[in-house]
Amino acid sequence: MRVLCVFLVSCFIISSCGTNSKIGQTSVSGDLTTQHVETTTTTTTTTTTSVPVNGVRVERIQYEDGLWNAGNLRIPPGEGPFPVLVFIHGGFWKAGFNETLMAGLADDAANRGVATWNFDYRAVGIPGGGYPGTLEDVAKAIDYLTELDEPLDLDDVTFIGHSAGGHLALWAAGRSGLGEEDPGSSPKVLPHTVVAQAAVVDLYVAAEDNLGRGAVQAFLGGGPEEVPEHYRVATPGATEARIIAVHGRYDLTVPISQSDFLVDAEGIFNDTATHFDILNPRHDLWIRTLDALDIS
Repeated sequence: MRVLCVFLVSCFIISSCGTNSKIGQTSVSGDLTTQHVETTTTTTTTTTTSVPVNGVRVERIQYEDGLWNAGNLRIPPGEGPFPVLVFIHGGFWKAGFNETLMAGLADDAANRGVATWNFDYRAVGIPGGGYPGTLEDVAKAIDYLTELDEPLDLDDVTFIGHSAGGHLALWAAGRSGLGEEDPGSSPKVLPHTVVAQAAVVDLYVAAEDNLGRGAVQAFLGGGPEEVPEHYRVATPGATEARIIAVHGRYDLTVPISQSDFLVDAEGIFNDTATHFDILNPRHDLWIRTLDALDIS
């Protein structure tokens, strides 16, 4: 019996050590299983290159120190430079959700010839998440595109955000209006278009309606009367970007009335779509969004 125990422990140790192999199998969020072929580490970032799937190269990029500060950059085949779609996931700014929510759309767009940047960020429930950390992470992730030696056309950038990510996309598009001391000020990358998918647009109304069971209050640290400065900074500011509001009328999570606050936006609506139908790359709402973006 003692010999058997020693044998089993030895097998476990050998198996555990084997995970440090330079070439192994990994699963990139939203993609087929791919093989590690290269890993490079700098002071603050780690980049993992994966074998192309359908010609699309996937880079797992750490844009800032921290377990949650990473994302997938998809580069389609060809020389570029490529237009860039930046995907920002939702989840009421709470822990438990990540960039895999947007992976299907990011995959589909990359297969159509555009580069996609789909990242995670610190959320409420994660150390440093909430205000201002969530906003700071989103700003850093977007601006990090300027640091990459990739064939990206940063004059042709679209932000796409779903739910709370829709709020963050709208906020990121208006960063030029932030004060110098505000989190996320001085943007390096701005979009020409924002696609707000079932977005939480008005934080004051969302807080009053107790949307997401107090999600706005948890994100900003209280109600508008308690932390008015947080609401000011986090409220999406003016932007010259084209706005496209995408929403299903059967959305029971974020009411379509939130999209009504985007008064100058183009609308792409569906009478039967739910909150998460929007994330289906075969759904009518996504196909019509691609048409609006002139992506085939």
